[in-house]
Amino acid sequence: MSALNTTQEQLHAAWQALQHQWRASCALWDDPVSRRFEREFWQDFERVVPATMNEMQKLAQVIAQARRNVK
Repeated sequence: MSALNTTQEQLHAAWQALQHQWRASCALWDDPVSRRFEREFWQDFERVVPATMNEMQKLAQVIAQARRNVK
């Protein structure tokens, strides 16, 4: 397994854990500060992290194809 695959798996696991924790926090934390955090930070995370994971997957495919072409 390549370092990129390992990193993808680590990011995926961390993202799932963070999403779980955010949902648990939302159940207990509902005030203007929580809404501001969601608006200013969390919404960006929800957009950027999955997009990053998708791009990492594409990069892994390109690298795998390049390795096959070299052999």
